[in-house]
Amino acid sequence: MELLAWLEQTEFSTWLRESDWGYPNVLCVHAVGMGIVVGISLMYSARILGYAKDFPLAAFDKLFGLAWFGFAMNAVSGALLFIGEPRRLFATPAFWIKMILIAFAGLALWVLAKALDGAADHGAPGLPGPDGALAGAGAVTTSARIAAIFSVVFWLGAITAGRLIGYTIPPPPL
Repeated sequence: MELLAWLEQTEFSTWLRESDWGYPNVLCVHAVGMGIVVGISLMYSARILGYAKDFPLAAFDKLFGLAWFGFAMNAVSGALLFIGEPRRLFATPAFWIKMILIAFAGLALWVLAKALDGAADHGAPGLPGPDGALAGAGAVTTSARIAAIFSVVFWLGAITAGRLIGYTIPPPPL
């Protein structure tokens, strides 16, 4: 906790908490990054679950670069938000729940990608095969659907936990 107390007393941390623009602007960047990464992830999961079957899965390849950009925005802005209130966040269960759910959401997307890769290797309908051509009319594997459901649940849980962080009580002054 000494490291967190020191971090909280740095000039940057104090400025971030006490300025009129610091915290709101960093939080805005965090929200935009979240909108990008979670929005693309949810659209992808919705597509896997059967929404917009005419939209090719391969078209998401271009969006994943943007999703990684959104994730980078969140990582940087999240680190800055943590620097602003490290003792409170470290002691807040909602913060740790959010971090765990983000990790699980990433894992679910990885499992989803692996499930789709496996189906593509076997020429499953609706998925690009090894040559990149679609094999059929949009069907995906059950494991891909399950991973997509978990991805949605984990992302929505992370958003909820993140929102709940704002309602936690700050620690006593140093």
